Amino acid sequence: MGLKVEQRDWLRLLMVPGVGTAYFIRLLARFHTATDVLRASEGALREVVGPALAQRITQYTDTADLERQEHLMDEYGVSLITLEDPGYPVRLAEIYDPPLALFVRGELHQEDETCVAVVGTRRATPYGIRMAEKFGRELGSRGITVVSGMAFGIDSAAHRGAIEAGGRTVAVLGCGADVVYPPQNADLMHEIVKHGCVISQFVMGTKPSAGHFPYRNRIISGMTLGTVVVEAPPDSGALITARQAAEQGREVFAVPGQVGIRNSEGPHALIRDGAKLVETVEDILVEIELPAAVRQRVNLGAPQMAAVSPAPAPPAAVAQPAAKREPASVSSLEQDILSVLSPNGSFVDEIASACRISISEALSSLTLLELKGLVRQFSGKRFAPA
Repeated sequence: MGLKVEQRDWLRLLMVPGVGTAYFIRLLARFHTATDVLRASEGALREVVGPALAQRITQYTDTADLERQEHLMDEYGVSLITLEDPGYPVRLAEIYDPPLALFVRGELHQEDETCVAVVGTRRATPYGIRMAEKFGRELGSRGITVVSGMAFGIDSAAHRGAIEAGGRTVAVLGCGADVVYPPQNADLMHEIVKHGCVISQFVMGTKPSAGHFPYRNRIISGMTLGTVVVEAPPDSGALITARQAAEQGREVFAVPGQVGIRNSEGPHALIRDGAKLVETVEDILVEIELPAAVRQRVNLGAPQMAAVSPAPAPPAAVAQPAAKREPASVSSLEQDILSVLSPNGSFVDEIASACRISISEALSSLTLLELKGLVRQFSGKRFAPA
């Protein structure tokens, strides 16, 4: 399979300790590509990231074990999708601090953009397993990709339901894409790869760690149209996923359970806090925005969808007042971005498409415009003139 030169340099820079999304984007904004960042002098790097990180970049990149990473990626059939790749999940790119790269084992299709998360406790009851399989199966049969975390209990049941229906499913891991966790799910992981893919933001060989799972959860919520919680006690990680979904501007759904059962406490609390109670898959489908082709498959009429679809963004022309107050230091690309911003907020993919640039270019320019006080950011990674 092999990585392209730019992918290798992106991964090499990504592996430098301390280079998170914010610094990475600032470096791209200054040097344009990861390759140019690695070629830059320590003095030039200091102007962007400071002396300590600049020194680390120049020293660490020569020792990063890229050969081992590429060997493992080839062995397990894993590809690398960077934030600037057209195949990077559009919805995920819109969240705050998105993963700089995803390791994908299997195939991530364009149709997987229409996806819903189904999550819940590892210690599920027979009722919870039945509900998770039911929603996984019914979503999968309607052409909607089911996303979950491949854990025991609800996650595994949701994946199995989608697979049984002949649908697609995506598992997001808190370890490397080559690591099976839990080990007993090896067969399920094999089936998921055949009917979708396994993705991770962690480099190959990374072992599971409790600190990794919040990152995994925000990918699950960030890449999906909505998150369905099926059975979750008050301390369940599924509730973290639901909270992140709400913060990211996504829909949150909860399946009610039996009163007095600990696994019901989480979904019932979510419903009290405003999550949508769901008993059938139709309760989910009427709330999420579906492409026309999928809408026809699930037999949802246009008037019904129109009631829940967001209002169309105003034309770019209404954002002209922002362009009038551009300072002389604003670049031509930044001027283009300001000219297409809607006062109600524009998503990153809309901005990138309108300006004919990559998502990473849009993000880096928006970050600089935000620092200049010309752009403000809303929830769901939407940007508007300040």
